[in-house]
Amino acid sequence: MRHRGFTLIELLVAVTLTLGLAGVMLIVTTGTLDLWRRTQGNFTAAAQAKLAFDLLERDLQAGIFRRDATTTWLAVTVANSSGDLTNQGWRMAAAMKPASGESLLLVGPDTNGRAATIARSRFGLSGAWLRFMTTNVETGGSLPVAVSYKLARRPVSGAIVSSTNSAEVRYALFRSAVSPANTFASGNDVLSVNYGSNSESSPTARASATLMNPHTSGDTLITHAVDFGVWLYRRESNGELRRIFPADANDLWHTARDGGGAADGLRYPDVADVMVRILTEEGARLINVMEDTPGLVVRPATFATDAEWWWSVVEGHSHVFVRRIEFRGGGR
Repeated sequence: MRHRGFTLIELLVAVTLTLGLAGVMLIVTTGTLDLWRRTQGNFTAAAQAKLAFDLLERDLQAGIFRRDATTTWLAVTVANSSGDLTNQGWRMAAAMKPASGESLLLVGPDTNGRAATIARSRFGLSGAWLRFMTTNVETGGSLPVAVSYKLARRPVSGAIVSSTNSAEVRYALFRSAVSPANTFASGNDVLSVNYGSNSESSPTARASATLMNPHTSGDTLITHAVDFGVWLYRRESNGELRRIFPADANDLWHTARDGGGAADGLRYPDVADVMVRILTEEGARLINVMEDTPGLVVRPATFATDAEWWWSVVEGHSHVFVRRIEFRGGGR
């Protein structure tokens, strides 16, 4: 019996088909893995945002306020200058989140007939720094404490300012709660110099300095959070909301000192909209390369400035989360 072997053409056809099938399987597998990574990243970001918003909602609804024209019970600051952040636990760098008009869009933009929303706003280089008096659940009960929510750019571990610390630098959202004892000693005014120290104490001390300089190890809420924003409202007698912060595109401060007939800039809010923008893992990696290894990647010619390029990368690799929070106490 004769045994006929494969011809060269048949072998080439078989190899071609095999390579084609392998290529298809590789594309399908790569696409599936990419979809899984993106889905996992979306889930992680949404879970972090929910945790942060749940804590913030609890803190704001337990907020403490008394009609007192000399005590600031709640304050919001938007810093758009690097000089304002050098003493607030930021790792500064020449190439980082831009301190320019691209980062400061507090009430907008209002485009294509759509009203301005907080989801499309940007809160400067620093994001909104929100601090206020509230009642925190402690081992001894619910006790008055000063609480702060703020962004910082710093290494994920180790000393913030150190020539030997090679840890990756990331943006993050922090929640800091001063201990009841230190709050009592420092007072109810969140703008007091007692809360203005730029030193970082141990995570267990919960010193007054943590209101300005949170702890990397214990206060991190959201990793890769690159923007954090707050809009504040008063509720009119007819039930409608009037935004009292930001009053306009240049309003960088709000200090709640009087809940009576004070001007809007001094009123304690009834409602807050809060926003956080969280980078994907790929977005965080790209921003890290752009900021910590300048020159390794070159700005594409399609972007006129580094600031435009930075925000293009961020908007293409991030998720924005928003929640409206009703105050239960306040300055009525």
